[in-house]
Amino acid sequence: MFIGRQDELKLLMTLKTKESSNLFCLMGRRRIGKSTLIQEFSKGFKNFFEIQGLGPDSHPSLQVQLDHFASVISLKFNSRKEHFEDWSEAFYALAKLTKKKEWLILLDEISWMSQGDLHFALKLKEVWDVAFKKNERLFLVLCGSVSSWIEDNILNNASFEGRISGQLNLGPLDIVEINQFWEKRHCHYSAMEKIFLLAITGGVPKYLEEINYRLPVESNLHSLCFSKNGFLFNEYKKIFLDLFKRKGPILDKIIRLCLTQKLSMADLSRKLKKRQDGDISRYVHILELSGFLSKDYSFRPSGEAMRSAHLRVTDNYLRFYIKCIEPLSLRIEKASLQITSLHQWPNFESILGYQLENLVHFNKASIHQQLHLTPQQILSSAPYFQNKSSENRGSCQIDLLIHTTMDLFFLCEIKSGELDKKVIAQIKQKMDRLKLPARMALRPVLIHLADIPSSLLSEYRRFFYQTVAFQQLLTEKGHHATPAMPHVPGAF
Repeated sequence: MFIGRQDELKLLMTLKTKESSNLFCLMGRRRIGKSTLIQEFSKGFKNFFEIQGLGPDSHPSLQVQLDHFASVISLKFNSRKEHFEDWSEAFYALAKLTKKKEWLILLDEISWMSQGDLHFALKLKEVWDVAFKKNERLFLVLCGSVSSWIEDNILNNASFEGRISGQLNLGPLDIVEINQFWEKRHCHYSAMEKIFLLAITGGVPKYLEEINYRLPVESNLHSLCFSKNGFLFNEYKKIFLDLFKRKGPILDKIIRLCLTQKLSMADLSRKLKKRQDGDISRYVHILELSGFLSKDYSFRPSGEAMRSAHLRVTDNYLRFYIKCIEPLSLRIEKASLQITSLHQWPNFESILGYQLENLVHFNKASIHQQLHLTPQQILSSAPYFQNKSSENRGSCQIDLLIHTTMDLFFLCEIKSGELDKKVIAQIKQKMDRLKLPARMALRPVLIHLADIPSSLLSEYRRFFYQTVAFQQLLTEKGHHATPAMPHVPGAF
């Protein structure tokens, strides 16, 4: 049952219509659905060959990888198993078998496949030039969870210049795709139950697939997260530490420092007690490519991006594991603790706001739709950080600031907790401090999880241009919301 990824499939199908061969790179974190996307794409081909490199947990040697490659070729083509001593031999053998007819070839987890051969990429490039590309109906996909390996060895390798037809870094499913996923599985959970699931899993397809939708949410979370054999209990080491090998400890430390703080690169360097040099930037870039960390740039009212950025952990599972599962892991392994209620989760309420913020940023298109904004109207849409200076009234941090044509700004505040009068006071202070040119109009928007108390409903309606309950997004088509008031407040 394949859901979503229509833009990605459209890109791949467009390349397929070319009257020449294609070499394509596909990246993204583990469990994000890279292989599934290509398998869906393969339905448009007469012939499909896929092979995955053997993972690091088995510590395969170069010869073991080559023997595995030979075995898969033998099974696919019903031929005698060859003995390859080198990747050039292996690739030439595959190219010979696919030199005619229409072929889609997927070399999956290519960084694992390359273990033990420093010249793996150059050998692949040679066979591409000499053999693979001569079949004009051949589409070769290089896929991997270690996105930095593909960037270093393929995309930024001068030897591959002019040879790459396209690339994708696959992200989580968006909220519309997730709603379609739930509908196909006849999921009858309440909106709040779905939000709890997304706060833990994000839009990672494999995690959503592991949920048994016939069982209560709490039963699922107990078996997946708080059982010593649970899929998500054991997932962190597999998708993070094993993935990065020797770099794992320093990358893990960076993630932990950024879990509940919006650090700049300078802040991070100080906390690591290291110089802000190329190594720190490289580590952050590796985490960005892998989909675990994001640099949030603010945009000036002029539309120009600020030089400095703040780091945000974008992967909901990583934060949930470190803050909620890991503190209980030893007791769970020793079978001395049974989690039967959401109220037993440590730290969950303290991170819920961060989890919701990630969901909002991954689904900004749905937020824009709720505000009746078209893509053509939006000049920038990002978090905003203002430091105190002589030119403004103080520092402020805005969860999401949307700048549109006609000199309009939407100040979006994301709230996961209870709503009271203090919320309006806090946002008024931000609006007062935010420095904008006099001609600009500023419209306050509230994106919230808890219900607005009935006693405050009229006050909220008067103050906010629009209130958007996150539950409103949990519909199949992401219907537009109705503005809180029919008129537009004046400039603030």
